[in-house]
Amino acid sequence: MEEKLSWATFIFDSLGNEMKNDPTISRLLNDYREKIRETWRTMKEYGVVEECTRCALQDGGSCCGQGIENKFDVVTLLVNLLLGVNLPRKPWDPTGCWFLGPRGCLLEARHVICVNFICKRLYASVSGKGIMEVQKAMQAETDTAFVLEEYLKGWLIRHE
Repeated sequence: MEEKLSWATFIFDSLGNEMKNDPTISRLLNDYREKIRETWRTMKEYGVVEECTRCALQDGGSCCGQGIENKFDVVTLLVNLLLGVNLPRKPWDPTGCWFLGPRGCLLEARHVICVNFICKRLYASVSGKGIMEVQKAMQAETDTAFVLEEYLKGWLIRHE
């Protein structure tokens, strides 16, 4: 993880301002922020956040376990930097995901597996309509993330 963080930070320090000033990147980042907000709003509305908090506090949680951070690539970490996230240099809890903090995930841009994961507990406690609405919001978020990350990859190739 240290190497990925170093690369993401290096790219951001070298090209971050230029990226933020690119009209397409700026538009995509704003759209992505809105989709992330909508996912969280929908998750709160249908009780997902409450249930996940209960699971983490009462049962120790399991979805943010150690090793999940290995799914993240440099581009997703770079997106977080572009969104203003301060990436941790070491994990808060060495038994959990590198990006898990005392109040949940420290990232704004999460890996698709983190966004889309719905455990059996959630299926049992959230209404069918709620699951559908949450999945719809999650899909919009991950689709937008894909477009942004693909554009950034092309942008980086063009600016080598």
